[in-house]
Amino acid sequence: MAGSDAVSARVTLADVAERAGVSLATVSKVMNGREAVKQTTRISVAEAAQELGYTQRRRRQGTARRVIALHLESVDSPYVLGVLEGAEHAARRADVDLIVRSSGGHGLDWKWMSEVAGRGAEGVIAVVPPAGARHARWSRSLSLPLLVIDPVLEEPEPPGILTVASTNWEGGVSAVQHLLDLGHRRIGILAGPRRSVPGRQRLEGYVSALGRAGIAVDEDLVWHSPFRDEEGEAGAGRLLALDEPPTAIFAASDSLAAGALRAARGRGIDVPDQLSVVGFDDTMITRWTHPQLTAVRQPLFSIGQVAVERLLALAADPGSFSHPFKLETQLIERESTAPARSTPPDR
Repeated sequence: MAGSDAVSARVTLADVAERAGVSLATVSKVMNGREAVKQTTRISVAEAAQELGYTQRRRRQGTARRVIALHLESVDSPYVLGVLEGAEHAARRADVDLIVRSSGGHGLDWKWMSEVAGRGAEGVIAVVPPAGARHARWSRSLSLPLLVIDPVLEEPEPPGILTVASTNWEGGVSAVQHLLDLGHRRIGILAGPRRSVPGRQRLEGYVSALGRAGIAVDEDLVWHSPFRDEEGEAGAGRLLALDEPPTAIFAASDSLAAGALRAARGRGIDVPDQLSVVGFDDTMITRWTHPQLTAVRQPLFSIGQVAVERLLALAADPGSFSHPFKLETQLIERESTAPARSTPPDR
């Protein structure tokens, strides 16, 4: 370890500039997150820094307050607000400042990560971001621990991405098993984006529960889309327009489930008498809908809280807490599910 530290200490910005084939001034701009540098150049500098083992010095002084950066893709959902509330609580308890940034759906970028590294941040927590190997490389190059919550993967299984999530597979199983116990056998799913880790795991739970019941998956009953209510309405509309429509729908988020309720109402289909609907998240949406939604509860507040706690531990000891962390889900029964009728809903 001492030898490795000595090698890292000898690596300078000039070495990085030479490896990347750019000027020292350009490397300095990249490392400090300044403007007027092309994205391709930023990536080249990051890769050169990683290859050489360059570690960026932090600006935080011993008397300055500790800082964590929280990246949000957006702040337009109760899901995100639940995670944010837990993260803020944990940061206050740890006496750490939280820098919150919403990218408007543009994802993590090198410029912002290098900026927060230069400000002495302990690390970055990213909520439902696109995540891939390049983000892991940036994290290592900047010596900036990165922890992601419910990522959308850019590669099948990118290495070096640390995650906090809920037991999505188990939650999917419990949702579908609840519908099976009510006598439903033709169950549709609004599965979320194909590359979403939680969406994929909830779909796998759906498939597993059906398999245990001896029911083959009908691909016509599987619909992928972003986790938005308008997408849920469109997807449920497609399912309900099938020649043999489902008697129940499992939606992989509360927003998708709310859209499914609108689709049913627009077709004069009564929920739950003619169609049962189950959501996932158990946000405030479930109490606003009519009927109130049965949903799988994931502990959003605890997810945000644990993410902060684990990131601080990781910053203190980079070799610790390197495995994924999952929090338990729970099915909450409300008004949107009922025993299956002997006849399918009218279309």
